[in-house]
Amino acid sequence: MRAPSPFRSLTHLSIVLAASLPLAAQAGGTAQVQAGGQLTQLAWQTDGAVRLGQDQRPDYLIVRDGKAYSVSMRGQTPVVMEVGGLLQGLGALAQSRPNQYLPERVDQVQDTGRTETVAGITGHVYRLTVTDTQGRTHPSDAVLTADRRVVDMTASYLASMQLLLGQAKTRQLTGALPADRRGILRLGQDFVVQSISGQEPPASEFTLPAQPTSLQNLLQGLQGLQKQ
Repeated sequence: MRAPSPFRSLTHLSIVLAASLPLAAQAGGTAQVQAGGQLTQLAWQTDGAVRLGQDQRPDYLIVRDGKAYSVSMRGQTPVVMEVGGLLQGLGALAQSRPNQYLPERVDQVQDTGRTETVAGITGHVYRLTVTDTQGRTHPSDAVLTADRRVVDMTASYLASMQLLLGQAKTRQLTGALPADRRGILRLGQDFVVQSISGQEPPASEFTLPAQPTSLQNLLQGLQGLQKQ
């Protein structure tokens, strides 16, 4: 079974977790990010749901109430699937890939003293030393900011992505970055914020368009058919 396209976005965008925050109250907003060569739309509610989808594609992902849902279209009919367990499996798979953007560990963070403007927001350039999932150490760079919109985006995304990587991984990455600049504007050239807004998105964007189907129940049904 081919995974819906939002899962590929999740793999690319999981680098945002490198700027993870304790889950304080976040204001809602929207952003466009260039990640892994794809333009991705991200929307989040105040203390609530997150929606993630690739530009020009009908499929998207909604994370809310501690669960993740894939939304796709079968002709004109929306299909909603609860995919929390599958996300965890994809997280383990993604971290085993040699070219995964998210490092296994951030070893060192140094403020270069330079600034850079990304999406109209001025951030501070940091030099990172990271260890990847294959155990190789190499340099990278990041533009970090205290801008509330970017911090809220990062923290809201973290709340949803804990389903993918788990709390232990995110806490390790949290402690490596400066406490006063934990919004990521750019990480290398793999992740770049294109635009961001602090305007609360409409609640309708986070409403499931159909009754969700459990992936576990679907797989059990397929196994039952195979035994007949």
